[in-house]
This record gives sequence, structure tokens and C-alpha cells, in this order.
Amino acid sequence: MNPLLILIPALVILITVLVLFEIKIGKKKNIQIYNFSDSVTNFFCGMLERVFDVFFSVIALFVFYYVYEHYAIFNIPSNAFTWIIGLLLTDFIAYWFHRWSHQINFLWAAHIVHHQSEDLNITTVFRVSFFAVIFRACFFVWMAFIGFDVFIIVTTSLFLGIYQLFTHSRVIGNLGIIEYFLTTPSHHRVHHARNEKYMDRNYAHIFIFWDRIFGTFKEEEEEPKYGITSGFDRANAYNATFSYWKNLVIRARKTQKLKDKIKVFIKGPRWTPDDVDHLDPVFSTDNNGERLRQEFKLSLESKWYTFFSTIITIVCFLSLMGYKSSLGDNISIINLLSNHHVVILLLIILFSIYVHTRTIESKKNAFILELVRLVCIPICVFFGFKDIEYVLILSSISFCYSAFLIAWGIRILFKKENSNGFSKNTELQLK
Repeated sequence: MNPLLILIPALVILITVLVLFEIKIGKKKNIQIYNFSDSVTNFFCGMLERVFDVFFSVIALFVFYYVYEHYAIFNIPSNAFTWIIGLLLTDFIAYWFHRWSHQINFLWAAHIVHHQSEDLNITTVFRVSFFAVIFRACFFVWMAFIGFDVFIIVTTSLFLGIYQLFTHSRVIGNLGIIEYFLTTPSHHRVHHARNEKYMDRNYAHIFIFWDRIFGTFKEEEEEPKYGITSGFDRANAYNATFSYWKNLVIRARKTQKLKDKIKVFIKGPRWTPDDVDHLDPVFSTDNNGERLRQEFKLSLESKWYTFFSTIITIVCFLSLMGYKSSLGDNISIINLLSNHHVVILLLIILFSIYVHTRTIESKKNAFILELVRLVCIPICVFFGFKDIEYVLILSSISFCYSAFLIAWGIRILFKKENSNGFSKNTELQLK
């Protein structure tokens, strides 16, 4: 049996339990843990990263195995001791990759996505850029070069990712003696802070002693303010992924010196050429100069519509994951892209994410795009999956579900008291 068939449902259940736990504890403490638009954007960013990884993982695994089989310095056996050493080395490499991702602009362009949110919760784990996948692979391939089995590398890296579900929490307090050895939510809250005294601290993923050893440790004194110093006012996962790259390109084009054009990408985020100004922040302030929270405000009905509309996208996403897994490990990018099932699911997912975010931002053409999406999906299912045994049942279900959403969307569009959702004006609420 493919382990993904067990792992994916288990992770879905675990994430659901953790989210419900945070919501319950947040209500008891009278803390707003989740913001709808922000949480949805987090999931969409993660979905984009995973979709990209469907294809990139094929290349990465090939490179890892090739390096391990042809260039490994040592022949490291697979036993309990080497697994422990592998986990420590994985975390050590992750520490430096994480640290340099805050200190080198082109790495920060990939990592900034994870820090854009002004909230910190379980969903923040998923807010990552697919560029980070590429750069991360370039760091971890060195473990294969040393001689660690690829299975150890992949498994320990996966454990690091799962552990982040624990550290991205606002409701778990100080954990006593554990704070001296493991990275805890308290440590990671500091890392996500935009407070000057907290910035560029606590990079470790699992073992906090890396920060203590290399002088980047900072203890939490009061709860931080989250987000990036420049602010981010979009719910669009594509914009989240590419916005800082656009910033770098603009700065590189404006500066006159060739060496400064290069420095824009390899210097730190706070550096900018002498002949180029930093781009203005996108946040607003109140009368006291305090930063206002930026949030897209949707009506309750629009939130529920977005939730049910997204279910189709999630089903397509899980189908893509499962389909790729069913093809086995010995596949190529060409095999994937030549498979019409994969291509259809990919196009539906990418277009759906774009439409969902425009709906949340209440863009003018949001409902038109949503209508196109809902009409096309049943057609794609019927003609694109006609070789599937139960295609008539699947296409009938998708047609009925799309018709239900279309009718619901029209109701929201023409509801007089509704000023959000499919409205003609973007409504960015400042709180």
C-alpha cells in the first residue's frame, strides 16, 4: 500500500483537530486566532507549493538518488544511530537555510511569503512559496553527497515539516524545561515578530540549541506583533508568491550601477542602492501612529460560499496528489505533463485559486470568473475523464454541485444588503 494513502488522511485529521483546539482555546482567552481571508490565503499558498512540488519532486528525487549513487563520499548504513545523526544534520542544515533566507534577498523573496500574515496559527505553516522548495533542495542534496540514504533525508525533512504544526501556535504557553532543548511555540512566536527586538531570531526548526550556540536566540517577553515590517494587503496567493520578486526587479532596474543590480539580490532585505528608495509600506496608521490591521471583510454568507466553492478545488488537489502517487516513483516530468488527467486537474487548481482570491478581494470580475470556472469544471470532468469507469456519476455530481453554487452566487450578487463577496468594490477593512 502507498504510504500516502495513510499519511494524507492522517494529516488532514491532525490539522483539523489542531485548528479546532486553537479556536476553542482562543475563545476562552478572548483572542482572535483566525482571520478568514488570511487563513484561506495560507491554504492556497500551500496548495500552490504542493502542486509545484508534484513536478519538482520528480527532478529533486532524481538528483538526490544520482548524487547518492555516484558521488557519495561515505557509505553510511541505515540504523538507529544514523537516523538520529540524520535528524540532527537535517535540522542543522535547516537552521542555516532558514537563517540565510532572512539575510540574502533572493532567498528572502522565497521565504517572505511565510511571514506576510499578521496572524500566527496552524494555517501559517502552509503559507510557503514554491521557490523555497527549489532552494531547500539545493541545501539538502549535500546530505546525499555525504552518504545519507535518500529515504532518511526525505523522512527527516518530512518530520521537520510536521513538527511545524506544533510550533505555529499562539495558545501554547511556556513549556518549562523543554524550552531549553526543543523549539517551542514561544520561541517561534518570537521568530515571526516584526518587533525590532525580536527580529531575525530563533531560526531553529526542532532543536533550539542551534540558536543558543550560534547567538540568534531570543526569549519571548511579551506577545509579538506579527507580519512583515512593510505590510501586505492582498489575499491573492499569486501576489503573495511574486510580490517581493517584483520589488527586487524594480530596484535592480532603477539602480544605475551593475554591481548594485547584483547586490539587490544577494544583500539583505534592509539594503537598497543609494540611488533607489525603498518602496513605500502598504499599511495605514491610526491617529496615534499605530499600525492598523489589514483585513478583507466578508459577510458570513460569502464566507460559507467561499468554503463550499473551495471544496471542488480541494477535491481536485487531493486527486492530483493521489494520481501522481499512483503513477509510482519511476516517472518523469514528460510522463506527468503528457497525462491529460494530470494536466486537467492542474489547470482547474491553478485557475480556481486565482478565482477564489479575487472573490475574497471582491474584485469587479470575480463572479464572471467564478461562473466560467463552475461551467467549465463539469465539462472538463465529462470529456477529460471519459476513460474513468464512473465518469457519468462524477460529471453528474460536479454538474449539480456547480449549478448549486451558481444559484447561490447569483443570490449573493444581487442581495441588496450585501456589500461584500461578489460586490463591485474592493473592501479592505482596517482595524
